[in-house]
Amino acid sequence: MSELSALSYLVLERLDAVVESMSRRVYSELPFYSEGDVSAVDLRRSIYSNLVPVLRSMSAAEPLDLGPARATGRERAEQNAPLPEVLRAFRIGFEELWHDLVTAARTTGIASDTSLVDAATTVWRLAGECTDALAIAYRASSTELAVQLEHRRLALLDALFLGTTTDTTTLWEIGEALGTPLSGRFLVAITRAGDGPELTARLRRHGVHSTWRWQPDALTGLLSIGSTAEAGVLDDLENCASEDMGVSALFEHLRDTPRALHDARIALTTLTHRGGKVVQYDPSPLAMLVSAAPVEAERISAAVLGELLALGVHERSVLIQTLRTWCANEGSPSRTAEQMHCHANTIRYRLRRIETLSGRSLRDPQQLAELVTALSALRVTAY
Repeated sequence: MSELSALSYLVLERLDAVVESMSRRVYSELPFYSEGDVSAVDLRRSIYSNLVPVLRSMSAAEPLDLGPARATGRERAEQNAPLPEVLRAFRIGFEELWHDLVTAARTTGIASDTSLVDAATTVWRLAGECTDALAIAYRASSTELAVQLEHRRLALLDALFLGTTTDTTTLWEIGEALGTPLSGRFLVAITRAGDGPELTARLRRHGVHSTWRWQPDALTGLLSIGSTAEAGVLDDLENCASEDMGVSALFEHLRDTPRALHDARIALTTLTHRGGKVVQYDPSPLAMLVSAAPVEAERISAAVLGELLALGVHERSVLIQTLRTWCANEGSPSRTAEQMHCHANTIRYRLRRIETLSGRSLRDPQQLAELVTALSALRVTAY
């Protein structure tokens, strides 16, 4: 029997005490273990199952069974243990094992210091094999778990968008999985081209948590904006959107996500401002009506504003903006003039021009309603 084999048998004879010593040191030095993520019984079992194959390999010169090391790697990955701490626990175990071997050698005289130097090569080779096997199994299991979690997260997000679950408990579980509160300040965004991770990273820098999902026809995102200003979020989306993007109106509970997605899809068919990519849903009744029927909206705008729309780009834009501003200011020429930085008489002239081109009077309620409807319809046309 070799000197190392003899020393190994001595350690095996007092295995329970060795395991207990290793366990105490791991608990005292490593936060993941000391904070109760691994029970004392589980830790001792793990140390025992990993230590016995090492001692048998040393005592009988048989191949090392790496099954326990791989099993520990998989188990700690499932517990979300930090890999550096798990590897450190193994190093502590081998440090304690080496200390026991040296103590046994010097107490019994079984092995000389020269023999211990040779034995050290074997011990630390076995340590390397164990930690390598553990790390490989840990990473493989972590990858598998991450894929499973991602699949579950996307399935839950699909359920949320489709509205297939509405009870509060399930919605709360979905929110937990997505890292999103059940109630708060939310937006839904949809675009036919984009990079979900890039959008996520950009929005996160401004305090917005977002989750994106490629559906068959579009990239769809749930945005939890917290206390971030809504206008700031829209600006961020504008700056990083590669294609037109529809955004819902603000909503306050996850149960309203399916409706918000519907609204974002409608918004994607509209053009609320020229030259921009991001379009937010307008919840006003008239806007909803024309947005829901884009083909009819184009027909209405052409029928009511056809002659105006046939003007040159500059004159057409000025007249349309004047009418919009006039409507937003309750039909006040003076307030409209102030906002457009011109004289009130200029506004009155433009309004008369609009009446002439459209053949409709701004003083007739029915004809005014037709003009306002056509103005709203322009948001879903190319004008």
